[in-house]
Amino acid sequence: MKADIWIIASACLATATPALAQNDQAADDRAAIIAAYDAIQSQKFDAAVSKADLVIQSFEDGKQSDSVYRCASGSGDVVSTLLGAALGVDKGGADEGKTTTVAVADDICSAYFVKGFALIDLGKRGEALPNLEMAVEMDPDNQHYLNELAEWYKAERDWEKSLEIFTKASETSDLAIVLMEDKKQATEISNATSCRAYRGIAFNHAEMRNWKKARSAIDKCLKLIPNDPRSQQELEYIKAQSGEK
Repeated sequence: MKADIWIIASACLATATPALAQNDQAADDRAAIIAAYDAIQSQKFDAAVSKADLVIQSFEDGKQSDSVYRCASGSGDVVSTLLGAALGVDKGGADEGKTTTVAVADDICSAYFVKGFALIDLGKRGEALPNLEMAVEMDPDNQHYLNELAEWYKAERDWEKSLEIFTKASETSDLAIVLMEDKKQATEISNATSCRAYRGIAFNHAEMRNWKKARSAIDKCLKLIPNDPRSQQELEYIKAQSGEK
């Protein structure tokens, strides 16, 4: 599973473009994030945290208390992100009271995400959670981040919370992926992240013995990726436990 996670993350990192004009700090952030991903792949989790912290500290040092920050990866994503954030404020959401919405490069969200991911591998699950939550808060349409946050709750055996987040991920369309120039790769990434969400939904329903709902979720995954090995394995488990054929 983790290999797939980093294939998806690396593909998104390679195709993403900074939301704002490049400057020295943006270039430094991108270099740090690439180094953090490399450290994860080399299982150097402490190094990954250190590299991510360079980006996070720089960002947090410049944050304004009256501003909402959202990650975006290109002009189209910037427009959609800012409009979505504005609507959230108008509806009196968590960002109510903020006067400015600022689009920042997606490397900022990557920093929180990779730090959370590395901390899990370091056995610091409690410290990992707020970082994963921040990545989702700043990039709410990122299926990949949502799936990983849902996995955190699944590992805690909080089936209801995990199910809630996996369900949100399955219903979310990541504009950064939709806008990729390589449409074939975009479809493959989208199908993979959606399928992972459906497998998560199925797993949680299975733990709660909701066999029909578990089967329905796995069927949705198999429509996207026929003969997906993990989905087939989960399907066989569901059949064996529920008596279905």
